[in-house]
Order: sequence, then C-alpha cells, then structure tokens
Amino acid sequence: MHSVTLCYAACCEFRLTRQRAEPAERRTNISTEVGQQEIEERFVMFYDSDAGSLHYQVHGPAEAPAIVFTHGGGLNSGMWDAQVAAVEDHYRAVTWDMPGHGRSAPLTEPLDVPQVADSLIGILDEIGIDSAALVGQSLGVYVNQHAAIRHPQRVSALASIGGLPIDEPMNRFELWGFKAALAVSRLLPESVIFGRAAGEKATTEEAREFFAESMSEMGKEQFLLMLAGQLDACEIEIDSGPRQPMLIAHGEHEMPKSLIEGNRQWHAAVPDSQYLEIPGAGHNANMDNPEIFNAALLEFLADV
Repeated sequence: MHSVTLCYAACCEFRLTRQRAEPAERRTNISTEVGQQEIEERFVMFYDSDAGSLHYQVHGPAEAPAIVFTHGGGLNSGMWDAQVAAVEDHYRAVTWDMPGHGRSAPLTEPLDVPQVADSLIGILDEIGIDSAALVGQSLGVYVNQHAAIRHPQRVSALASIGGLPIDEPMNRFELWGFKAALAVSRLLPESVIFGRAAGEKATTEEAREFFAESMSEMGKEQFLLMLAGQLDACEIEIDSGPRQPMLIAHGEHEMPKSLIEGNRQWHAAVPDSQYLEIPGAGHNANMDNPEIFNAALLEFLADV
C-alpha cells in the first residue's frame, strides 16, 4: 500500500454534514409516498459493533440491488448525498459512519481497518443484505478492499475514488514518510493541519468550507487515532487484491499527484476494471463533480 499517499490523503478530506440525529433515538423509520405508492423507506439506525455503536442509513427499495458507500477519513456518510439521490430510485443504498466519524462512537484506540471492514459486513447482516457493491473514497477504498478480500461472497463489485490497491508492498521510504507525517501532525496545531488540507484537496469553495467544518468537528485527537490505525493497516501483508469488477476513479486535480499514476497502473493490472478521470475534481471527486461520477457509477453498476 502506498503509505505516504494514504496518510497525506487522510489529512486532506472533507464531508457534507447532515443534521445530527438525537442519540436517544435509536431507530427512525420515515416512509415517503408518491400518490398511493410507497417508493422507498429510509432508516436511521445504529449497529452495535466491536468498535462501538455505528450509525448507518438505508435508502431505496428493499428488494433492489444493494450499494454501500464508505466515506473517507475525517468525513462521514453525508459526503455521499449526491450519490444517494442519484441511485436510490433503483438501488438499496446504505451509507454509514466509521468509528470516530460522524454519529458513530468515538475511537478509543487506533482505527482497526480489518475490524471496520468486518463491521461493514455486520451492518449488511443486520439489514438482511446478502451481497452489495461497495463504493469508497480514500480511506473508504481500503476498508472496502479488506471487506472484499475477507468476505468475497458478500461483495459483488468495487468502486474506488482516490484510493490505491492494498496488496502493493510499501518501501522503507514510504513507511518512514508515513511515520514522519504522523509525528509532525501530533506537533502542529489543529487549525494548521485542517486549514491547509481544506485548501489543497477541494476544487470548489463549497467543498472547501465543508471540508474545514468536518475536520474541525472530528477534532485532532480522533484524527490522530485514525492516522495511527492507517499506519497499522499499511503493515498488513496482503497476498492478492480483490477479484471483483472495479471502477477506478480519481480527480483531474488529484492530490498527491502520485495517485493519478497509481490509479492508471491499478487499472492496467486488473483485467475486469474501468478507469475514470473526473474533470475539474480533486481528491473528493464525487463531491467536486458529482454529475460525471454518478453517470459513470450507474453505467458501471448496470454492467455488473
């Protein structure tokens, strides 16, 4: 895994925040009707995982093919609002918050990426979904790949935004760079870490504002626990990456630039994959240019 890239990308993400649910309300069921026909049910629920209570939402027809959206580090499920709106008429769309993010329980120790991947499958079990396509951004891409390797029969396809394959070995320089970045982050003020990241990773003013807000809400302590967990994940040896069909996407203005070449090489190495460079977009490309990504995602899903 490209450890420096993963650490750098994790420092530079944003989310669109939703109005927070009251923690005392464990389950909310909202039915939407058009005329006499109920077209969808939306559930706001919490799954009791080994890492604590995890918030998730379910949208769309109960019998439709399922898609799970996994956010990037420092973000939450709100970053997928535009994608949920695009797919929920014809797909069962699940969004969720990883530990330490959004409405889920805070981290008390470094993020355990394989454990988080197993929690994703636990959410599918609780909903009653046998198999789903997994869509992820940055850190979410790595979580989804672990889920696909650990539970291959539960994952029908993968879509990556700003991620890299987890089965590529890291060299000494990359490992040193990751550890150095984490050490520097411990010393820098929160405002410096998050403020610079917001300016570098988003191409639209709205996205930059949401980025800064979301990272501020997460806080430096949770952010560092997330990074420490990513460093641990980088040292997990993976013999072979996922074998499911893949959509490999990145922004035209991806940061760091090495992600662009990394995605091209990943696409070349995976026979059953599609490649997409999203024009005008940065690291959170699905938010910078949702129209292009949504169209590509729907086309990809129709083929798998």
